[in-house]
Parts: sequence; structure tokens; C-alpha cells
Amino acid sequence: MIDLDMMYKDSNWGNDPNGPDNITILMPGNRGWFNALLCHAGIDKKRPTVLLLHGFPGNDKNLDMMEALRRCGMNVLTMNYSGSWGSPGPFLYANVIDDAKTALAFLQDNADEYMIDKDNIFVIGHSMGGFATLHVTAACEGIKGSIAFAPYDFGLQYRLGIENGGDDWTNIHELVRDGVKQLDTDYETLMQELKDHPEYEFSAIADKLAGKPLMIIEAENDICAASTVKNHSKGLAENIEAIDGSALSYGAIPSNHSFADTRLALCEMVAKQLAEWES
Repeated sequence: MIDLDMMYKDSNWGNDPNGPDNITILMPGNRGWFNALLCHAGIDKKRPTVLLLHGFPGNDKNLDMMEALRRCGMNVLTMNYSGSWGSPGPFLYANVIDDAKTALAFLQDNADEYMIDKDNIFVIGHSMGGFATLHVTAACEGIKGSIAFAPYDFGLQYRLGIENGGDDWTNIHELVRDGVKQLDTDYETLMQELKDHPEYEFSAIADKLAGKPLMIIEAENDICAASTVKNHSKGLAENIEAIDGSALSYGAIPSNHSFADTRLALCEMVAKQLAEWES
């Protein structure tokens, strides 16, 4: 059971071999393997488990949230997508989504071995990780609930950049230009991918997200995951609500794209929502 009271407390297991630990996993994928880390909260019983997806290019992996959720009694799986941070293969947005699907299936298929409560598997992600969270949630079953915080709509921002130029173009251009330096890809490849895949836009999957347990958390001062028209989070929520907003939760935190000055508030909002979903 998720215990929110433990978020800011240590639970010292001493020499108990069933206590929390980190397990490095070279996860088999469609491009060989990719790096993953399962941070389990104790193998004394099956536990709710979170797939935590990082953003672009992945400098910030939200590891403070990982530890906060583990202290509350949840296992957390983090990962590095193909072509990023030591994982082999080319980096593409399609591969990000595919790797996230692979990681979800791994948790579902190996629930007994890793003491995972298969009925309480969650997917959460920040920025590009939110982008992946939304596409995985739209396509996959067996997810108890999903949270996208400050999700970045690559498809929308690319289209608006082409249509409007100016700040909308600068947003996507600078993001991709700077991010590829740390990834196994290049600027031209990623921009061509966005041109070729308009279905990456959140509006294209809103109908598949409608009715599924989903929380969107907006960073109110976000100038990254936001066009000159509106915040990406807000636009997605409006699209879902127009179809079926019965399972949608929406939160807003007055912070920037990284939630740099509101980390505790963000972790609390995420953990509370996961606890509400847990059965």
C-alpha cells in the first residue's frame, strides 16, 4: 500500500535481505538493449510500480521523485532510451515511445520475479517523458493510471513553428539543436521525423486518452512546453475534455518547465494521485 506519510522519512531495514535495493537491468528491446534501473521498495511483498520516463535529452531524470515514491512504498523503473546515455541504437522519437512500451511490457511480464503488483502499474513522465507517457497510455492496456507533467507536444510545436515562424519556430529549433549534442542522432533526422509524423501531436491521440485515468500537471510559468497560443498541457486537457474528461485530473503548479523551485509540491501531487488510483 502506498504510504504518503513516509515521503519525508527514512525506513531503515538494517540487514534485512528483503529491504530496498537498486537492480540494474540491460533490458532487451527492439534495437538490442537499453539501460534501465529498477529501484525497488522492498521484496517482502508485491508493490505498486511506476515507470518513470525522463525528458529530452535527459539531463534531469527526476531522481528526487523516484526516491520520494520509493519511500512511499512504490517500486520505480527508470530508463535511458535507445541512443541516449549509453543505450545503443539511434535516438528517434519513435524509439522513445517503443522503448517505453517495451519497459511497460517488461514490468507486466516479470511481475512475479520483481515483486510487482501487476494490478497497480503506473506510467509517469516529464516533458518528452510526458510525450512518451501519453503515447504509451493511448496505445497500451494494463496501466492503472498515468501522469504527464509539463508534457512537450513535439508534433504541435513543430507544426506551429512551420506555420507561424518566430518564437514558435525558435522553441522547437533550439530544443532539438541543443539536445542532439548528447544523443546518437542529428538535427536533420529529428526534424524530418517530426515532419513525417503529424500523428505525434497530442490532438491525434486525445480520443484514445479520453476515459483513461490520466493526470496532467501544468507548469504555469513554462516557456518550453508552450507555444505562443497556449501551454501544451492546457491544450491537451481541453482536447480530452471535449471528448470525455470523466477520468482526467488536472493540476497546475506556479513554476517553470523543470519545476525547479517546487519539487516537493510536484512530488506530493504525483504521489497523492497515485495513492488515489491504487486499488
